[in-house]
Amino acid sequence: MRPSGQRPCTGRMTYRQPMRHDQVALQLFTVRRLAAADLAGTLRAVAAAGYRSVELAGLPSIAPTELARLLEEAGLRAIAAHEAIEGLRADPMAVAERLSAVGCPRIFVPRMPEEARRSADGVRRFAAELGELAEAFADRAIRLGYHNHAFEFDPLDGTTAWDVLLAELPDEVDLEVDVYWLSVAGRDPVAEIRAVADRVSLLHLKDRAPGAEPHDAPPGEGILALPAIIEAGRAAGVEWYVVELTESSDPLTDIAIAARYLESLSR
Repeated sequence: MRPSGQRPCTGRMTYRQPMRHDQVALQLFTVRRLAAADLAGTLRAVAAAGYRSVELAGLPSIAPTELARLLEEAGLRAIAAHEAIEGLRADPMAVAERLSAVGCPRIFVPRMPEEARRSADGVRRFAAELGELAEAFADRAIRLGYHNHAFEFDPLDGTTAWDVLLAELPDEVDLEVDVYWLSVAGRDPVAEIRAVADRVSLLHLKDRAPGAEPHDAPPGEGILALPAIIEAGRAAGVEWYVVELTESSDPLTDIAIAARYLESLSR
């Protein structure tokens, strides 16, 4: 484990004050259906809901220069992007060029491929692959990271995929911790954030709706202890608190609810 503060300087700034409103972003996967029909209008609506920063995912195919223009016109900036491992394997530098054109400084791989999950050795190989990609992207001033779901915490060869990742991932690979999926996995989000405090850079803030079956909810509308989670993020030096919803039937209303709630917790 590296000492705190020894992360290479590639765009990361560590915040140690309470969460600020300008550290809140929206994962655009939340509004993917609206964006498919009207990307420009959806980006304007995201800005009107109170967001100034976004994480790219779920967008329709669009030229990077055109996306950059639409983001600028809406008053939004891209702080990260989700990119599947398959695309990174196929042509990592094409991905880097596309994100550089949008001014996006981070990539998070959103899911481990099925073949890597079958054994601890498979997870180790995947972690090594992420390390190699992180080195390649560092030359383009883009950081690489990994985003968790719940399956990483299932038993695997006497351990878990998450524990293998934490042991094997190079320091250059960041973590984007999804607090909803931690809860679904039966983990305490506050404890898990504290356990990876030297390498978590973004939090995904999906709340969890009440009930036995897991469903997400806008931050502040569910059962997760979000004030304590955000405090753990602050103590860990998290840079961005990213609102994400996968199941919303009214995403523009829900992201506005989330923005107002997080504003009430920020300073």
